[in-house]
Amino acid sequence: MTLFKDMTAGSTVYALLKGDELKYVEGSIVSVGQQRMDMPPATGNPLQIPSVKNVVDVTYQLDGKNYTDTVDVTASMFPTEKTGCVTLVSSDKDAIVRELKATQKISENYLAEAEKKVPREKKRVKDCKAMLSNLDTEYKDRQETEQRFAKIEEAQKDMGSKLDMILDALRKK
Repeated sequence: MTLFKDMTAGSTVYALLKGDELKYVEGSIVSVGQQRMDMPPATGNPLQIPSVKNVVDVTYQLDGKNYTDTVDVTASMFPTEKTGCVTLVSSDKDAIVRELKATQKISENYLAEAEKKVPREKKRVKDCKAMLSNLDTEYKDRQETEQRFAKIEEAQKDMGSKLDMILDALRKK
């Protein structure tokens, strides 16, 4: 595990861009600045003393574009949004693999939970429609009209297919 403060120009960095689509990119270090103290702005609360950090400015290239982030001297990875989406930048490919596994697990858990809720929500929609048709006369009239249109459309499709069969039979003669 290499710390960013120890990296040199040309060293490889690994990035996982977590926008609408996941994207893995290998880039390179352009430069690493000198170690310096970073003092966050005062919060206005006299009882809260801001913590001073030792940092370096890291300029790196991903997909042909340069980005610069201020990184803690003890960091071998850091998150950034400078790429336009949440991105994990790391000096080690294994950190990206771990992040991908964690992201996959989160997505799998989300899908499993959503699949459990879908039947309940479908039933709720059905129950709401039934109650609305009993309580809201405009809604009931609209539903009945939609059902009539659906029946007319189905009958037209049925007649069209029968007409196609008759025309096919006449063509064969």
